[in-house]
Amino acid sequence: MWSLNYFLMVFLAVIGVLQLAAAYNNFRGLLFFPIKILSLIFGIIAVGMSLAGFFFWYDIYDIVVEGSQQTGSFVFSAGMGIIFTLVLASLVNHRRFNSGKPQQDGMDNLKESTFFQAVRNNGNKKVQ
Repeated sequence: MWSLNYFLMVFLAVIGVLQLAAAYNNFRGLLFFPIKILSLIFGIIAVGMSLAGFFFWYDIYDIVVEGSQQTGSFVFSAGMGIIFTLVLASLVNHRRFNSGKPQQDGMDNLKESTFFQAVRNNGNKKVQ
């Protein structure tokens, strides 16, 4: 049971950190909300709840997650948090960024398009 709690806390922390980083860097294609301040508030709340879970719900005498299990759970939950953020942000922002604006290079693509739009547009570029 503690392993599931650990998974959820890391998953929530990763999503919160990604929202904070995307809002700070103005990567609107990764934000869950169209208003930047809402994404900042969501990120702070998500990271705060996750940290509260790590510090207050953890009982040192009730450890059932060993080192290798904890590592595997961390890698899996962090990866799932990244994938969840990319998919949900792309679904939420698909219509908002469905315009013919010229695309920028690299990570700056996420300022004007979703992740999947950026991947598609970069795949369609001609090699010179």
